[in-house]
Amino acid sequence: MKLELNKITITHVLLMYLVLHAFVISFPEDWLVFDEGLFSWASRTLLEGEDRTPYQMPGLHVIGAISISLMGDDWFSLRAPIVVFGLGVLFLFYLISKEFTSERNALLATTIFSFDTIFFFHSQLFLRDVPMMFFGFLAIYFYFKKKFYLAGFLIGVGALIKETILFMLIFIVIYHIIVEIKNRKNNLDPHKSKLKNPFLKSVIFCIIVFVSFIIPLWIYDMVVTPIMYEPAIPIRVNADGTETAYSYPQILVYEKRGYYLQERIGEITNPYEHLKFYFENGLLSGAYDSSKRNITQNYIPINWILPIPTDTENGRGGIGMGFKKSQPFDEVKNGWPHKGEELGVDRLGYPNLGLWPLGFWSTISFIGYSFLKRDKSKTTIFLSIGLIALYGSYLLLDIFNGRIMMPYYFILTVPIITLGAVCFMDISKSRILRYSGKILILSTTVTWFVFYFPVKL
Repeated sequence: MKLELNKITITHVLLMYLVLHAFVISFPEDWLVFDEGLFSWASRTLLEGEDRTPYQMPGLHVIGAISISLMGDDWFSLRAPIVVFGLGVLFLFYLISKEFTSERNALLATTIFSFDTIFFFHSQLFLRDVPMMFFGFLAIYFYFKKKFYLAGFLIGVGALIKETILFMLIFIVIYHIIVEIKNRKNNLDPHKSKLKNPFLKSVIFCIIVFVSFIIPLWIYDMVVTPIMYEPAIPIRVNADGTETAYSYPQILVYEKRGYYLQERIGEITNPYEHLKFYFENGLLSGAYDSSKRNITQNYIPINWILPIPTDTENGRGGIGMGFKKSQPFDEVKNGWPHKGEELGVDRLGYPNLGLWPLGFWSTISFIGYSFLKRDKSKTTIFLSIGLIALYGSYLLLDIFNGRIMMPYYFILTVPIITLGAVCFMDISKSRILRYSGKILILSTTVTWFVFYFPVKL
């Protein structure tokens, strides 16, 4: 029986997401991709009571250690929890979207979001972004359900996974301030809170965010006592003068051979020491000098929203991550024959250009049109603040911190431009144009996804 479009539900979308992940979650089985090597190693050493990476927040290491303890140490135990977190992100995005548009639009936006190449790839590898997004979206969801203190608690816990959840906190803060100002003008109190003083309520919210972050970190530091090393992130200089960080599996190999790339300088026993080391020696400190990287146009944030050709970094892509077909080799090096296959993993997870330029500029157009029409609806406010907090924050980080802007950092922006594109199509008074526009953005997104599906056979 043919499934009618109006009978498709969020359950179908989530099942489709799981089926697609079932095809790729095991690739590759015998080794890990990208930063999975770092985080999986940190999870294993945590089970031994040691943490050598205090320049990273420990949340994902804890998740990995628990999963390994329950299901064994293999690719499935590390990646399966991330797939579940991704499932939760999609469902929460659907619930949040329904607050600002129709249920059908929310379902369409969630479907498009599920086909974003960067989100899909990050929701099946043992990486930090999707678990952090889950806690961030859950906090936003409870905020809109007027569970403000629970939202603050979730932001604090999520910050233990990745610091960029603070951009979602910025979203909540800006949205809250605008709504409070708007309601004061209209003499309304939509929250109907028993705590009448909004300033006191905000102070309590901030205290909850701080406490829910600092207490677990304090307990972690006292129990595990993370080790400080100098340098925190070992760097090697390439032949062309650029720099690359050593992976921890490589560091361990060197150490087993008696060559040490790092010097142990102490232990961390409290959050003050942890955060001091984190900010002074971690990634945010500029320890990984962006001036000594091969910076392609894909690392320039403004180029990400333009329909320009993607370039490469030493033939690798410099764009994200993904898989490609293995390449055979048969050659002679230093007088010795070398024959076999080059493992088929490469960074091919390009940004979904079927979605990004169209979605971003559609969202900008929707916001601009709404302000011109003096229609400051909750949808317009939501999308405007979303772009400011979840896209603009990265631009400021790029300008003032000099941090390299990997395209996958903008994974937080994807849901905003997805919903914005769908809402933009509703501007037209023509039912045919509205329907055609929505089909266009869905079809282009899916086409790009299929073309760059992670497994290239």
